[in-house]
Amino acid sequence: MMDSRGKAVGRYLLRLVGGVAVIIGLLMAFSSLADGNLFGIVLSAVFIGGGVFALKRSGGSRRAEGSTSAPIAG
Repeated sequence: MMDSRGKAVGRYLLRLVGGVAVIIGLLMAFSSLADGNLFGIVLSAVFIGGGVFALKRSGGSRRAEGSTSAPIAG
């Protein structure tokens, strides 16, 4: 079983990998569009999708428990 420190390191690593994958995918998309390379465009979409998936799995931004879209009375 993994302790909280190991989970935190895993989240940060997943966030780093996801961010790098999105940046590489965007750069690949722009260069492939300039060349007209269809395979490069599809591959860049895969990189961007995988990066977004990794960022979502890493936890993303966390809200406080009291601010989860609860209506304010008044």
